[in-house]
Order: sequence, then C-alpha cells, then structure tokens
Amino acid sequence: LTEGKIVTLVEGVNTIKVKCPFGNDKRPTIDYLKIEGLPSPTIASKFRNPPHFVAVIGEENSYTEQNMIDAQYETDALLEHLVYHDNVAPFLTTRIMQRFGVSNPSPRYVKTCVEAFKTGFYTSGGTSFGDSSYGSLEALSACIVLDREATDEALYEDPAFGSLREPIIMVMNLLRSMEYSNTLPTIGLDGPPLAEFYNVRLYKMNEKIGQSPHDFPSVFSFFLPEYVPEAGPALSAQLAAPEATILDMPKIIGMQNGMISLIKYGLSDCNDGYGRYPGYKWCSDDGLYYRSIGHLDRVPAGTTIAELVSEVSLLLTAGRLSQDNRDTIEAACSAETDHDAQFRCIQQLIVFSTEFHSTNKMEKSGEDRAVDTTTVVTSTEPYKGLVYLYISGGLDSFHLLAPHTCAPINVYERFRAIRGKNSLSEGIGMKLDEMLVIDGNNPDQPCSTFGIHPNLPILHALYNDGDAAFIANAGLMAEPVDVNNYRQMTPVQLFAHNDMNRNTQKEDIFDEFVGTGVQGRIADVLNGKDMPVNVFSISGTQPVNVGEPGGSAPFILSSSGLSDFNKSPSISDMNTVIRSLNNATRKDSGFFAETFANKLSEAITSHEQLKAELDAVDVSTVFPDSGIADQLKVVAQLMKTRESRGVVRDMFYVEHGGYDTHSNMQINLVNKFTDLNAALEAFVAEVKQQGLWDSVTLVQFSEFARTLDPNTGDGSDHAWGANHFHIGGGLNGGKVRGLYPDDFVQSPSNPIALSRGRMVPTYSWDAMWKGTAEWFGIDDGSEMDKVLPMHSNFPGKIYNAAELYV
Repeated sequence: LTEGKIVTLVEGVNTIKVKCPFGNDKRPTIDYLKIEGLPSPTIASKFRNPPHFVAVIGEENSYTEQNMIDAQYETDALLEHLVYHDNVAPFLTTRIMQRFGVSNPSPRYVKTCVEAFKTGFYTSGGTSFGDSSYGSLEALSACIVLDREATDEALYEDPAFGSLREPIIMVMNLLRSMEYSNTLPTIGLDGPPLAEFYNVRLYKMNEKIGQSPHDFPSVFSFFLPEYVPEAGPALSAQLAAPEATILDMPKIIGMQNGMISLIKYGLSDCNDGYGRYPGYKWCSDDGLYYRSIGHLDRVPAGTTIAELVSEVSLLLTAGRLSQDNRDTIEAACSAETDHDAQFRCIQQLIVFSTEFHSTNKMEKSGEDRAVDTTTVVTSTEPYKGLVYLYISGGLDSFHLLAPHTCAPINVYERFRAIRGKNSLSEGIGMKLDEMLVIDGNNPDQPCSTFGIHPNLPILHALYNDGDAAFIANAGLMAEPVDVNNYRQMTPVQLFAHNDMNRNTQKEDIFDEFVGTGVQGRIADVLNGKDMPVNVFSISGTQPVNVGEPGGSAPFILSSSGLSDFNKSPSISDMNTVIRSLNNATRKDSGFFAETFANKLSEAITSHEQLKAELDAVDVSTVFPDSGIADQLKVVAQLMKTRESRGVVRDMFYVEHGGYDTHSNMQINLVNKFTDLNAALEAFVAEVKQQGLWDSVTLVQFSEFARTLDPNTGDGSDHAWGANHFHIGGGLNGGKVRGLYPDDFVQSPSNPIALSRGRMVPTYSWDAMWKGTAEWFGIDDGSEMDKVLPMHSNFPGKIYNAAELYV
C-alpha cells in the first residue's frame, strides 16, 4: 500500500495517469478516490468510474486485487463512452446516407438526421418514427429516406447529387428485377435426375466485381468513404464517390462480363460468369440456358421493341434512361428478329448505361468520348523494372533472418531465449542446424554470420551471388526514435494492420503529398522528365501506386492476367454500341454518371490494348500454381510488352498474404515461404531469360514485424522493427545492412526493446528506398524530397544508389 496522493484539478476535463516504476512486476490498483474542494455544489461535475487495473495473470504473494466485477464496470464505462461519443451520430449518419445513395449529403441533411439518431424520434407527414431512445435506427432510417434531400425531385437536376451504385446492389437489382429462377435446363440432360432447387450460388464475386457478402477485404468494408475519383468533374469539385474505390479495370470488366453471361447463359461459368461449371452442357445464347443452375426468367409484358426498352429501363434504371440511349438501344437490338433475343439484347446494353451504374441524370454532348492511352517515347533511357512485393499480415521477419555466429555477445542464445527456448520447450526460434548460413559482410553487425529460413533457398543463392541483400531492423518511422519518445514522434497507429499498411505504402506520414504513394510519386516525377512509365498492380487498388491528381492512373490487373471482354457478342458491333452509350457528356451532366462513363471507356480501351499485347507474348519458364506465382508471371509477361507499350520504366505491385501468424507461426511460415520461394525462383529464371536481370529490382516490405516473444498459441503478435530484403542483378548484394539487434529484452539500458521483444527500428524504410529511387531515375534534391518526404530526417542511416548498386 502507498500513501495517498493529492492531485490538483483544473476547470474542464482532467486526466490522471498512474505510472509504475520500470521493472515493477505488480499492477496498480486504485482502491479509494475522493474529490474535494468543489467551489459550489451546484457546479456541474462528473467523474467516470475510477480506473481499476486488473492483473491478467495471478502472481504469487501479490497484493493485486483481482475482482471480475471491477473489470466489468470498467468495460461498461468504456462502451458507454464510445457509444455516446459526440462523433458517433454524425459518423454513422453520413456513412448510412452514402449507402442510401447520397455520397455527399449537405450539412443540414446530416444535422437533421443526427438529431433523429440522438433523440430517437423523427416525424414526417404526421407519422412518427422511433422509440425516443438514443441510437434509434428506425428514426435515423426514416429521416434519411423521408427528408426533403432524399425526396425532392428537383435535386435530380443537380449534377453533384446522387452517387455511383454498389456493384453487388446492381447484381441483386438484375437478379430480382429480371426474376431469377433456380430452374435447371429441362431438356438435353443425360444421367440421373438432378436436384430440383438450388440456392443462388455466386462464385468469387469479390474477385470479379470487388464485393461479396460476408467477404470484406478489411475491417473498413469495401469502400473508402472519402474517396475522390482521380479524374473527371468529381475530382474538380472534390466530391466523394466511395464506390469508385473499386472501379478499376479488372473489376469493371469482370462486372460487365458477369452480367452479360448471366443474361445470355444463366448462372454459370460461361465467359467469366458469376457461377461455376455445373458439370454439364455448353454455353449457348439461345434462351435454353443449358449450362446453368438458374437463369433470369422474366416474361416481358411489352411486345414492341420500344415497350421492351421502357420496361427494362423502369426495372433497372428507375426510368432514368435518357432518350438518346433509348434510341441507341432500340436501333441496335432491332437487328434481332426473335422477341426473346431482343429482350436479352436490351438487358445487356442497359447494364452498360451510366443510368444503371449511377443515380445521376446523364446529358450527352453529342461528341464521341476521347480516350487516349498512347505513349510517345522520346527518352533514350534503358529499361528498368521495379517490383514491390508486399507481404501482408505482418511478416515474422526474425524468422526470415536470424543470428548465427556472434561475438563477443552470443546474440543467438539471446535470440533463442526471447523466442521461448527453455528447459521445457524449444520455443519458436530457428535452430542453428536448420539455417541457410550467410556471411554478414558488415563489421558493424553484432554477428559475422546469419541464417536464412531453410524454405527460402532462392534468397540464399542470390545473396551468395551478390544479387540479394538485407536491411536489418528497419521500419516505418518519421524520424529516429527510441523507447522513450517513439509514441510522440511516430504519429501513426503502430501495431495496427490498416494504418501501418497504408503508411508503409505511402511513405509520407505527415501527408505532404496527400493521398499519394511512393511508387505513384516516382511515376509523377519520371513522367515530368519525359521518361514514360507504367504502374501496375496485380493485386487490386493499392495506395503505393497512387500519384497526384491528374497524373497517369495505375493499371489494375488480376493474377490470371486478362480475359476476353464481351466474348461472343450477341449483335454485330456491340462494343461500338457500348461506347456510344457512354459518349462524352455535357458539363451540367451528372458527375457520377460521367465518372462511370469515363471509367468504363478507359477500362475497355486499356483492356483491349493490354489484352492484345499480353496475348502476343508468353514466358519461357514454367511457373508454379500459386497466387503469388500467378502475379509474378503476369509481371514477367508485362515486361515483355515494354517496347510495344512504349515505356522505359515499369513499376509493379504484387502481394503475398496470410502472414498474420498469431498461432502456429513456424508451420505457417514453412508453407508460405515454400510458395514464395518457388514463385521467386521462377520469376528470377524468367527475368534472366529475358535478359533483364540487371535491369530489375524487387523490394520487399510488410506492415511490421512480430514479437520475438511467442504467445501461448506458438504464434507471434504485432510488433515493429523488421528485417527485409531486395533482389536484382544490379545490386551490390551479399550484405546485411542496417543494424541487427544484439539485445531483445526490455530494460532501462536497452533503447530499442519494447515489451515481448518488440524492436524499435534503427533504420527507416527510406534506407532502402533512397538508393532504389536514385537507381530508378530520381535525382537527389527536390525530386527525392517529393518521392521520400521524410528521408532527410535520417542522416547517416540512408543508403544511396552508389552503396546499394554496382
């Protein structure tokens, strides 16, 4: 027990912090708290229930009171604080409004519905909604759909009002409006009887359209709520269009291919459909749906083609289809003589219209839409390719590179001890006899040799050839820090996947170049120097590839490359008709309609060009069957198209996931490293075959490393400082740069060790990026300041191209 402490409070909110002496193995307990001296009993004051620290693990002879009810009180207080926080109502209100089709609600609209949420009460037209309790979703929903901003038809004329539509909502719209039926083909099926009823089975929709029920890509759902498209009037007006977050080329093509397939063939795998191969028959656009487990079964009420267009327009666009697009569709589908074929043709064309993909009014200018994707090469620079390998989930990189022979300090024994080795367990650290040993070739390191994981022999071979190197204990930092100041000096959510992922890819913690990533900024600088560069992601939209507004947008491909767009079209010149439906719009046309029309037109044009170029090349090396190998194979194919694309620089993003090893870390990394090793072996062999090995660098990053101290599930948890590698024929490799820790235990004398073996980085990600960017064509000075805004904060701990490359 300690003596009582007197704390002087000031007017307003006060926070009392309790700090224990370093090394104290007890937990503080506040048993009695009294507030005295209020000047008047009428002054409003309140005190949240006093903090009570509960020891998680009992300690022998401990005086710590472990009372479950205290933990429950504290938890209840925290939940109450969060639920009633001032930001909750406006946050939820705005997000829900966006899902109801208003991407940029007015402050008045938000304020009105926030009040409904807080009071639990809303009245409209004499009808009351809600139960007068805080957080009433009934009152909030009623306000959102009944407020004048949701019901006034005049707002339809406002080009800034409305939204893009969610992909999955449009798929549901098509299924329901066209009356999807789980009816199997009635003729031509041999064999035993099949089931009479099937549930709707949509396959890998997240890959095809960017959305799938119960398959969120992260805790932040599918969209960035504040996302502003990188081109068009929405950019100029700085209007949010969350759904545009996933409007990249593969998903646009996947979305439209799937809808065409559903209309023509039913739910199946035909031409990249939304279903899977059912095990029978073929793809045929004849209304018999031979290869499906269900199909759109609506019988149209109309008889003339004009009536059919009006009917489908009403069901799929709420009647918003412009007269211009009506005329275009009627003319195109009149070529079909069969009534049912006309109906299917109309459905296919309407799902390509801007009115289907947005809630805006669309007004065409009468001009064709200009889509220019050509590149004129004026640079004489030799080709270089940069591959950004992101290992997502937080790589346990001390299981990638471990200490081996170390003197005078036996770092290896310290390493094994922190990794859990004791008289009862071997822990999770690599053993000496299983490591692939390399010379550190760096007198500053505490070890003369290190060990690479045995399932990564490609790194071992490349390192010994001088084509691979490591930087030890590096990480995301704004400036050099230690255990005493890292929280104040590193304004990010350390140890959080989402924030560390985003900021690792941005390399701009203070947002000097808002919304951009390091490869996007490299592309901006190089394009300004007449060095044509393409940026590709083979794994979705990524922050690292985003440049400044108005710059060239990154190409987004899937790991399987590019499929055909609209294979076997139902009518002649169908793609020409699709383009005409999305021709140039007037300045007062809907901003979100224009965003989709522009995105679709760019996607089709880019797809056609890349498809033709990729189909014209093949790789000489056999790549293994894995996700990361598929991505690297596409990278190798793209490199072979560099001349036809007219570029002298390429940047690629690939991602290998599944490294969040909170349990069974060793077993999981054996499997992950085996896949990664095979993929890298094939990629290196192919790049060498193309004669580009000296012109290519692959850099590896992850959001953070993991605790050296294992958890109870033989796993490791989120940490910070990491070991990472780069490979390439031009590297001055065969060295472990950075500074490998020689002490992993938290103590007053250790400036870089946090609890459980979480290491504070001694080198920043900029250490590798600086020399890599110089090699790639970025000059020191203003260009480097833009690409790496924080690099000057690390004097003496940055590697130049002269150090990293030969």
